Amino acid sequence: MANPHSDAFSNEGSFDIMRYVHLVLKRKGLLVSIALFSMLVAIVAAYVMPKKYKAESIVFIEQNVISDLVKGIAITPSMDMKIKAIKVTMLSRTMVLNVIKALDMDVHASTDRELDAMIAGLQKRIQVSLDERRGVFKISLEDENPVRARDVVNTLTRIYIEENTSTKRKESYEATQFLAEQIEVFKKRIDAAEKEIDKFKASSGQVLFADEGAVRAEINIATNSLEELRIRINALKTSKGLLLSNTPLRQQLDEQQKILASMRGRYTENHPKVRQMENAIAATKQQIKSKGDDELSAVYRTSEYQSIKVNLASLENTMQNLEEELQRNREILRQIPAVRSELAELERKRNNETIIYEKLVSRYGQSEVSKEMELQDKSMSFRVLDPAVVPSTPSKPNRPLIILLGIIGGIGLGVGVIVLLDMINPSIKTLEDLKEYGVPVLAVIPKVRDEEQIAKQRSRDRWIYAAGLAGLLISLSFLVMEFLHLGLVDKVIAKVAGMVG
Repeated sequence: MANPHSDAFSNEGSFDIMRYVHLVLKRKGLLVSIALFSMLVAIVAAYVMPKKYKAESIVFIEQNVISDLVKGIAITPSMDMKIKAIKVTMLSRTMVLNVIKALDMDVHASTDRELDAMIAGLQKRIQVSLDERRGVFKISLEDENPVRARDVVNTLTRIYIEENTSTKRKESYEATQFLAEQIEVFKKRIDAAEKEIDKFKASSGQVLFADEGAVRAEINIATNSLEELRIRINALKTSKGLLLSNTPLRQQLDEQQKILASMRGRYTENHPKVRQMENAIAATKQQIKSKGDDELSAVYRTSEYQSIKVNLASLENTMQNLEEELQRNREILRQIPAVRSELAELERKRNNETIIYEKLVSRYGQSEVSKEMELQDKSMSFRVLDPAVVPSTPSKPNRPLIILLGIIGGIGLGVGVIVLLDMINPSIKTLEDLKEYGVPVLAVIPKVRDEEQIAKQRSRDRWIYAAGLAGLLISLSFLVMEFLHLGLVDKVIAKVAGMVG
């Protein structure tokens, strides 16, 4: 038997919204039941879930105008650096533990494990959000106890500001003290370097301050002078030799030697004349040996010999002095590069120490100004714009949203269940279903209307509509009360709880 509403259906492959409207109207009882159940669950859940109250504090990081005035003179931390360090510092274990101890919350932890769990829980629930553009940060906490939420937020803010200020002051003082110590160290090192340079100059002054060009010129002059002296000395030595060789016996010996040389060119060695001349030469040498000293003494006493002797001694002494001076200048010339290089290295070390010393002195002045700014909170200060107050309304659960989702979700779930049941129903619903099986449809018999059955159905529908409307109105009333924050339901629940207690 075909459905009497089959003429309202569309062809296969198209979506017929009226079919689903008729389907929902046909099973409106199931829709209302599911919707009412969902609304009831949402309302119960909204009031059963524990309340969470959110306390929030807003802190402004104020950049003092003095920071701009002392820029380049004092060293002040940038706002970006401070803001980036806020979240890490605030959520540190030490900071959270200080808050717990300040509020005596640790009395509820009997063991270290419970205390660790309490610290970890607060670290997870405390939210620190930064607004770098505006230069503010927010500290918030959700807790079942609104007073505790306010106290934790305000205590955390206060402890952070106090510790941040004291830490910056301590850092500034330690930095100034460190710079003062380093200045003293480098001052001693500079003095030691100066003494070493002075000592080196005193020991190597002759080489250090010598003019290399002048030394080379002196070496050239000394070399030329030595050459001239050697020539003059050789001449005097020749003259001296001539004087010593001009005695009668020596002249006779020279003549005899010349004659012997001539004879050897004409005669053999055994010739009588050669033998005779050799004997004469030997006799002359014997005479020179026996009487030569007397002849030399006579030469020595001559003024000419004495003049040559004195001049020769003077020239040899001058030559020795020139050679010593030449050797000394050559040694100086050889040492000049090494000595100057060593002095340059000593001065470089001294200059490096001086540069560092001057920077330290400059930084020390900046550190003094920075320390005073930190001590007087002149660089950057924290100002609490909005301290946390006891929240009057809970932030969780969001009852209006839960109730609204219960209403919408209940209706949607009911429609979805109806559609799903229809999809899994294997019965034939339309003429098109019959045509798919190739069954010829000769006629459609309309459903016979039973007035009594229709009256019962209308009465039942009225009860369904009334129940659905009543449930919707009740849900909407709860929704309105929560939007208006009337708190009537909470008062009733508290009164009933008190009566039961």
